[in-house]
Amino acid sequence: MTSSTIAVNDNTVKLGITLPKSIIQKIDQRRGDIARSRYIRRAVEKYLGSKDIDKVAAAAKTRRK
Repeated sequence: MTSSTIAVNDNTVKLGITLPKSIIQKIDQRRGDIARSRYIRRAVEKYLGSKDIDKVAAAAKTRRK
């Protein structure tokens, strides 16, 4: 199952992962009002050195206004 994202014209894939409750709690404490999946995606992109993260953040700010 895929859907396209407006921000970087990339396809997304729904993915189920298993994480310890302690990591989920840390994520929830740090993410603030950002959706958990978006927070995790940004963390992974930052870890991998993705340059698309700036495009995603800019598009998200534009949509919020």
